[in-house]
Amino acid sequence: MKVLSFLVLFILFSSVSMPALAQEVKEENDFMHFDRMVMRFDETNAYVTVTYDLDTFARMYVLAFGTRHLESSFDSIFSEYEEAEIEEIGYDTAIIKLKDVSRLSDSYYLHDSRDLGTNIDSLQVIYPGGTTKTLTDVKVTPNIFYDKS
Repeated sequence: MKVLSFLVLFILFSSVSMPALAQEVKEENDFMHFDRMVMRFDETNAYVTVTYDLDTFARMYVLAFGTRHLESSFDSIFSEYEEAEIEEIGYDTAIIKLKDVSRLSDSYYLHDSRDLGTNIDSLQVIYPGGTTKTLTDVKVTPNIFYDKS
């Protein structure tokens, strides 16, 4: 009976831990697919809403342990930004505030291109005046400038 109990526990542990071990071998964000990112600029700051899908194992993990374990994924995506503050992480959406990402030059704010470290299917940039620009298959943010107004 002890052998049978040991085998059942071993099989159960193996079936749970093997996907986790395989996950470590993959790229950092293979468990997450980034569908859309919306960047809204306000003076020197940017507010980012990221929409994503999780694979089955990651979704089960998040349902069991919460979304706080996803923070490292967003920290790595926005690692080129000095002050990235995660405001909210949901099961399929995250909101991040990027502080002082643009600099003032004469009467314009300038935002330099930055690497995102992953692929985003769609990036929508919303300028302070409400004008939008949409890019597809993005790995870096574009160089952006907008009026101080």
